[in-house]
Amino acid sequence: MSMIGLGLFPFLTYYLYVVVPLAPLVYLFIKWRAYRNEQATDPWLGAAVLLQYFWTLALQLALLGMTLILAGLIKGRNAEELNPGLGLCTSGLIVLLVAFFALKRVPRSPLRSQSWRVFNALNLLLCGLVALVALCATAILLYEGKISDLRLPLPAFFIFAAAWYWFLYLLIGKNKKNG
Repeated sequence: MSMIGLGLFPFLTYYLYVVVPLAPLVYLFIKWRAYRNEQATDPWLGAAVLLQYFWTLALQLALLGMTLILAGLIKGRNAEELNPGLGLCTSGLIVLLVAFFALKRVPRSPLRSQSWRVFNALNLLLCGLVALVALCATAILLYEGKISDLRLPLPAFFIFAAAWYWFLYLLIGKNKKNG
């Protein structure tokens, strides 16, 4: 097994340990805010939060897969990053589509917009952290003169920074239109 395969799965395991507890916390936060603001309850809020949570996980896996694919394409044919990247990207896109269409079937409610704002902020945080780490790794490798080692952190920076910008636009751009 390649070094990418050996390093990728422990990373995903730790990543999931960090991200998995966030779904119940988001649900409790939104329920608390609705109770505090004396808003009506939403019987579908739990289902919507879980579907948005899986949408977030799938998006992060797809972004990581795209990073590995791009790193493999930079290296050339038979790169060790291509197969794990294709697997992560494919599984992420499948779950993204399933969650997207399942969310379309959940009835709308005012609390759902709060849920999307929380998950957009969570994605902004996750993408920003990965982009920042990738930028630091890129800068360190540049200053050390290890240009050939940039094929993973540089694509990670560009992909996650673009995703970070997109979520920043979703949070700030829509608020400007509403305000």
